[in-house]
Amino acid sequence: MSDPETPNQPLLRASAAEGGRPSKAYKVAGITLLACVLIAGQAMVAYFLLSQRSDIRSLEEQSNNLKAALTKGRSVSAPIRMDMPMNALPKMMDDFVDEEASTGAPEKSAPQPATDCQLEAAHLKAVQVPGFQPSCDERGLYKAQQCYIKHCWCVNPVNGQQIPGSLREGPVRCRAPVFAGSMSKVLTLPDVEV
Repeated sequence: MSDPETPNQPLLRASAAEGGRPSKAYKVAGITLLACVLIAGQAMVAYFLLSQRSDIRSLEEQSNNLKAALTKGRSVSAPIRMDMPMNALPKMMDDFVDEEASTGAPEKSAPQPATDCQLEAAHLKAVQVPGFQPSCDERGLYKAQQCYIKHCWCVNPVNGQQIPGSLREGPVRCRAPVFAGSMSKVLTLPDVEV
């Protein structure tokens, strides 16, 4: 096919200096190359989609199986009972054993509610420092000195609040007035030797 206006025009010019614009052959070659790249890209996309079809089907089947398994039977997970560490339990066992030994028959009494210190030590209540486990006394109150890693500090035994300025590296002596509650009762704590 030739251009009707210029029937004798060659596809390539004899010299590059004749004109500053690319010849018709370069334009045709560029458009042809672009069309080939686009067609090849579409062919690659189609190939990858067809080759992945079986993988997509198996993933859909697995997803449907998991959904069916989750909706079957149990719809709500049962709570898991957490084990309480021995140092967090009050001496309820000793009282129970003494009571049973004195009467000969076990008596059922109302269990004592766990204190905040016992709940935190058993990891049933969140603490401010992750991984910290407070020390509790036999009544379930916080021990005056609390330690974590290498640092120790004094706390109010009633609510476990840190006494400002008591944080030290290593053991501390906790003998300071502690304000408990809104009535501002002053409690004196015994010296703690560790």
